[in-house]
Amino acid sequence: RATESGDPEAETALGVLHVQGRGVPTDYARAEELFRRAADRGYAPGCVQLGHLYFEGHGSGRNADEALRWYRAAAEAGHLEAQLILARNFLRGRGVPKDEAAAAEWFRKAADGGYPGAQFQLAVMYCTGQGVPRDTTEGTRWYQRAAEQGDRYAQYNLAVMLNKGDGIEEDASKALEWATKAAEQGLTEAQIILGDFYATGRGTERRESTARGWYEKAAAQGSAAASAKLAHLDAPGTA
Repeated sequence: RATESGDPEAETALGVLHVQGRGVPTDYARAEELFRRAADRGYAPGCVQLGHLYFEGHGSGRNADEALRWYRAAAEAGHLEAQLILARNFLRGRGVPKDEAAAAEWFRKAADGGYPGAQFQLAVMYCTGQGVPRDTTEGTRWYQRAAEQGDRYAQYNLAVMLNKGDGIEEDASKALEWATKAAEQGLTEAQIILGDFYATGRGTERRESTARGWYEKAAAQGSAAASAKLAHLDAPGTA
């Protein structure tokens, strides 16, 4: 068997099965043993799973310090999920003292590795000056990288930046394109701003029927702002 021969990938996979109780009995102690064996060999996914086990309090009990140690080991080995976990922990002060600069460093590592969620968060930090000097140009660059990977929140924020000309040259037509991508993924805020574009003819020809359609989609998701915009369209004298 691979686990008997010391294969860290197999040990980690079997450990996950013991955590989930899939095909084998649920056994956190056995999972911890397997994850530790893999982690001690420097196998990053094993480190992450061991971190999860300690953070969630399974196996030998909750131990935030141990969880952080193993997350950090995996993050330093280039594991994207671990880098993101570590960044969020520093950002929120969860299990570690809150440190926005450290959070930004780890978000950058994960962002450089191509993780869109990290790219989006790094963009937010640059645009707000959280943990890094405020730089909307750099922030917009990271929004674009995440948007190009399909992150709907990044697509919406990029549309807002393009619409305002903040950190990037103003371009209402491109703003419309990115807002459309986010709206089509069901993001309420994007559906509303897209309705605004069509209602006012911003970046496109004015089409009230299209604006109404997007407001209706947002309103169906419970948006009071969208409902108010629909009411305004229906108000007497509204052209």
